[in-house]
Amino acid sequence: MIKLLKRIFALLIVALAIFVLFHKTGVSLLLFDCGTYPPVANEYEVVSDLEQLSPKTRELATLFLQRCAEEGLPVKITETYRTQARQDQLYALGRSQPGNIVTWTKNSKHTKRRAFDIAKIGDDPYGDEEFFRRCALIGKEVGLKPGYYFRNYQDKPHFELNTWLP
Repeated sequence: MIKLLKRIFALLIVALAIFVLFHKTGVSLLLFDCGTYPPVANEYEVVSDLEQLSPKTRELATLFLQRCAEEGLPVKITETYRTQARQDQLYALGRSQPGNIVTWTKNSKHTKRRAFDIAKIGDDPYGDEEFFRRCALIGKEVGLKPGYYFRNYQDKPHFELNTWLP
């Protein structure tokens, strides 16, 4: 009986490890959240089209925008999908190229079509702390991971799909 319990426990540990790796490597979203996307004309252009997001991310982004409108928050999407060339270009800013650092990674959820950035419509698109706090609450409610809550690098305009099953 003890041998059987040990084997079951070992199988559960292996299953948990596979589950975690499945999520961490992004394999789950490759299998369950893929689509067909319009071509991007210039690999360095800023893309803000929701059609460039994965199906589940697009669904949550649409829900997010609806909830923000209901709350009277004037939100606009500023960027969705990024080519790897654009991500590399942004990563170089403040490092090997002149400018301020604007991203902390070359491996962005934007390049996987699972992230978007927002701004407030109006004269001060990034300066309203309360606006971004309220948007972050709504993003979390609808199932997104808001950059507002990132521990090491707060990214207020950023929202991403970060779940193993879409």
